[in-house]
Amino acid sequence: MVVEIKANRMSRKGQIAIFIILALILVVSILLIFAFRNPPEIEVLDDENPQASIESCVSEVVNEVVNVLSVQGGDFNPQGSVMYQGRNITYLCYINENYLPCVNQRPLLIEHIENEIKVNIRQNVENCFENLKAGLERRYEVEMGSLDIDVNLNRRKIKVDLIREMRIVRGDNVREFKDFKVEILNPIYDLAKIAGEIVNQESEFCNFNEVGFMLIYPEYDVQRIKTGDSDTIYILQERVSGKDFNFAVRSCVMPPGI
Repeated sequence: MVVEIKANRMSRKGQIAIFIILALILVVSILLIFAFRNPPEIEVLDDENPQASIESCVSEVVNEVVNVLSVQGGDFNPQGSVMYQGRNITYLCYINENYLPCVNQRPLLIEHIENEIKVNIRQNVENCFENLKAGLERRYEVEMGSLDIDVNLNRRKIKVDLIREMRIVRGDNVREFKDFKVEILNPIYDLAKIAGEIVNQESEFCNFNEVGFMLIYPEYDVQRIKTGDSDTIYILQERVSGKDFNFAVRSCVMPPGI
């Protein structure tokens, strides 16, 4: 009986030892797999064409800024504005008196939006160049000059011209770049032009016939929303892209009780 108990104990010890050995083999195998596998792939910049890297990065930066400007009436940080659905929307036409038509607050709306884009993309465009420089410096010596930005709105396009001298050097191989041009498809120019026409009508006639406009230009949708505070919110949309532009008007206000 004693011999049988001892035999069972020895058998269990043997099983435990086998499990420990198998566990060690498994752990060592996993470590070997991680030690000898290929390192994760790192995206390699196109050394011959830094324009491609800049274009991709800057396009994203510009779109983010334009999306904010579009829903806030062309201002990144609205001042003369009204709150609507949780956003401050800029008055493009405003009067603080009853009965009178509004006064155009942005007679140079296109130029204003261009400047807003230019100012508010600068830091992130700088970051695009710094990230490009950091990637290239793994293989090259890189020199960069100061950055100048120019933004132009065109029909269904935003053109961004970036002027920055860049030298990429490795040994005797020297490549120089100066102009980086980026074009982004966006209808903010077209929508801002329509907004300007609406403001002209509101400032002269205290009204805009959105139904008639859409009959002539069916590619656009115009919503004219009257609020309870004597304001009108205009939401303009290009139907194909779904991009919109919102702004506010306060014009020919009737006093309470009339």
